Amino acid sequence: MIIQAIKPKKAVWRGVGLICFLCFAGLLHARDISEDSIRYVDKLNHQAILAQQKKLDTTFFYARQAREIATRLDYTKGKADAWQVLGNYYGENNNHYLSIRYYMDALQAYEKLNDSIGIGQIYICISAYYQQSGQHASAMDYAGRAMEIGHRFGNDSVYALALMHYASVNRSEPQKEDSVRWAVTTTRNIFIRHADQAALLQLDLLNIKDLLRKKDTVAAEAKLLSLIAFASANGYNYTGMNACHLMAATRAAMHQADSIQYLSQMITLSERGGYQTSMLPYVIQLFDWYTKAGKPDSAARYSGILLDILEKRTAIKSDGEMDYLSFYTQQHDIHSLQLKRAIQEKMLYKQQLETRGRLYLAGFLSILLVLATLTGWYFFRAYKKMKRNAGFLTAKNQEMQAKNKLLQEHDDFKNKLVSVVAHDFRAPLSNIINIAVFLKEEVLTAEEATGWMIEVERTAGYTLQIFDNILAWISSQSSGFVYTPEACKPAEMIPEVIQYMESLIRGKQLQIDISIPDTTTVWANREMLQFVHRNLIHNAVRFSPVKGILRISSNTDMDYMTLSVADQGPGIPEDILPYLFEYSNQQHTGEQQGAGLALIICRDFIYKMNGAIKAGNLPEGGALLSYTLLLVKPHQLQ
Repeated sequence: MIIQAIKPKKAVWRGVGLICFLCFAGLLHARDISEDSIRYVDKLNHQAILAQQKKLDTTFFYARQAREIATRLDYTKGKADAWQVLGNYYGENNNHYLSIRYYMDALQAYEKLNDSIGIGQIYICISAYYQQSGQHASAMDYAGRAMEIGHRFGNDSVYALALMHYASVNRSEPQKEDSVRWAVTTTRNIFIRHADQAALLQLDLLNIKDLLRKKDTVAAEAKLLSLIAFASANGYNYTGMNACHLMAATRAAMHQADSIQYLSQMITLSERGGYQTSMLPYVIQLFDWYTKAGKPDSAARYSGILLDILEKRTAIKSDGEMDYLSFYTQQHDIHSLQLKRAIQEKMLYKQQLETRGRLYLAGFLSILLVLATLTGWYFFRAYKKMKRNAGFLTAKNQEMQAKNKLLQEHDDFKNKLVSVVAHDFRAPLSNIINIAVFLKEEVLTAEEATGWMIEVERTAGYTLQIFDNILAWISSQSSGFVYTPEACKPAEMIPEVIQYMESLIRGKQLQIDISIPDTTTVWANREMLQFVHRNLIHNAVRFSPVKGILRISSNTDMDYMTLSVADQGPGIPEDILPYLFEYSNQQHTGEQQGAGLALIICRDFIYKMNGAIKAGNLPEGGALLSYTLLLVKPHQLQ
């Protein structure tokens, strides 16, 4: 082996040169693959935008693929473009909560990249969101910002879209008639120059609305019929659907019977393009009309469409929220992988040190045999070197133990997160599925269907609120969380929780006794404290007997306030009470387990706010849950 290790210098340098050449070629190949992948992400995002007017599900498919590839490549521009398209997708599916979240994520990415064109596009999306929400002033503010960016950077696409949105928002304002006319003319010229047929169709629809506003019904209907025929024949399902809706509304206003025909055509185009989740009121209207007209076959068709809409709404809301949550927690997985890699590198370094020590020992023995006279000197040198290596290995072992402890904490956090999500999402989603099955099996009147849909909306809203609470809890557990206290008045916050649980309280005929001074103010984070209120009161309501009394009171002691929630239920079992606020592997069944999972988060929130929380049983029966927080002094408020 020693003979093989000794090579001529020329051969060594030749081998080094070959290795460097291969590494350089590999880097060039990797760079080409990365550039090709980035171009593929951009192409996917472009295809997703083009499909928005024709096939909404195709838009979602392309955007999701682009986001996943861009995430693996850490391509920020690609992720931002995909988030913008996903925001449009969820906006069309009436999930405005996820829509604005994706818009804000995209805006932050564009601002980080200093991408003015992307920022202008997002401003248009946010302006449309505010306009739909009835916030006209905010909508106009963002539309103005988008027009300024498009004009300043000479980008026709941003400028034209901003002008068209400006015209759409202000077309009913008489004092802005001239500016709206100029905006429409400028926009049309830009769209014609770029041969943007989809945008031209949207502009035609806007002009038809102006004709109807001016009572020129004959010309408007002629243009509508032409627009419907062209959009249907060329696959522009979104524009054709909106044109059919406008035609149906016009004919209904004139008391014409064929308005139903255009409503039916609108539903057909919405199914073809995947926009049917926004058609819920019109499907109910058609179902009611055909039921009253004595046409059960047609009524059954729209009953089936109604069920499909409810199922798709539920699936989109649930899948979208879980998908967003998985990306939100992805940073924890990446950090865990980094820790594992660091541990492996430390282990490799330790093995290298051990190998080096063995080589030193072998060399020392060889020298000892050859130079017997220098035995003492070599022995002393080897002893000092081994002692230094031992100290170094000890320090590395301590560092590895610290890393392992941190990794275990992250694994415990992930296990706790999975348990909370599985618990808090199971019951609301099961309730929604049961309602959907009932709608599918029963033939309901329009009023009954509306009542069930309201129940679906309420349950979905509750699920969304749980989703928000879990996100807040995840944020509080991360290393970057900074607690910023504010002055909070429990007397103002408790009635909000009572109003939210009004149906549950009314169902049990409970009497609520609130005794909290209006002036009592504590230092806390409002959302975290309101989460604690909801869970403490919800537990008390759930375990209270029918016609029972639920007491919510507070008392102050020097610099602290204690708020208590007492019920007249069966109380907390003695074997559970010591572990109520701890996450453990003890198995409990029934409602007590659900209460414990929620109270774990309450304990974490109270500790984050520098407070204390405890539980106990009342002598006369019932449970007593309370927390203590620091009071706000009057001079601190000033």
